[in-house]
Amino acid sequence: MIEKSQLESVLKSTLSLQGCTINVKISKSKVILSGSVQTPDQKGEAERLAWRVIGVWTVANDLVIA
Repeated sequence: MIEKSQLESVLKSTLSLQGCTINVKISKSKVILSGSVQTPDQKGEAERLAWRVIGVWTVANDLVIA
């Protein structure tokens, strides 16, 4: 089982993602990221962090670069 709160905590504590609005949804073994980031690098970093969570089989990165 994926711990939503664990991923949210990691995203919020990552310096390169501060100031971004990232929402996390969990559906079985899938993580869905939505919201907005400022750069393509931040979008990629959020996805990489999601993949590191135990139990994740799929990541849908719906973050918008704004």
